[in-house]
Amino acid sequence: MTATDKAQLTYVTDTYCIWCWAFGDALREFAEANRDRLSVDVLPAGMLVGERVVPVGQKDRVLEGAERVTEMTGAQFGDDFRAAVREGSTVLDSTVSAVAFWALRRQAPERPLDIAHALQKAWYVDGLDLARPEVLAGVARDLHLDPEQAAQDATDPAVLAEAQAGFERRKTLPVPGYPTLLLHTPAGPKRMGGARVTPEKLTQQFERLMRGEELPAEED
Repeated sequence: MTATDKAQLTYVTDTYCIWCWAFGDALREFAEANRDRLSVDVLPAGMLVGERVVPVGQKDRVLEGAERVTEMTGAQFGDDFRAAVREGSTVLDSTVSAVAFWALRRQAPERPLDIAHALQKAWYVDGLDLARPEVLAGVARDLHLDPEQAAQDATDPAVLAEAQAGFERRKTLPVPGYPTLLLHTPAGPKRMGGARVTPEKLTQQFERLMRGEELPAEED
């Protein structure tokens, strides 16, 4: 099956979406298991922009939320993340993280899920500030990409424009919240998944939608 024959999916996410961190492993396993028949692209959503851009210390119950996510999904959070939340000064800015995503994607357009995961790991495991150039460089190295090129691309106005265009595109899609996984069909985009879904359940949902069936409300 050629790339143009594959089913196309869009993963609408945000680096600072805690439920997206919980969903990521299942999504990547699903995408790998079905790589011969589908392609998943990533769209950073712009969850924290404008007045919502504040230091993490000004957000309520972040660590309690992480504990709840772990209890419900098994997703793990690093000690360095917990320390950064307690210290409180790291500013969570979705424009910064989206610029980082698009800068890295320039070098590896075929690896959007890996890039999204690496950026979330930098925060939810390592507690790092993505606004710092050396952090972006470290993420690039972890992905076996050129760190200097990544840092340079992150300062390119065209990359910022790409991030902002992505935020506008998100507004045109049926996205009730994050994470949202959309399968593009002749009848329009169809929602799949959910933060607690398994790779196997995603495959079942995908196959049903490809047959033209609708998912029950509790599954979309």
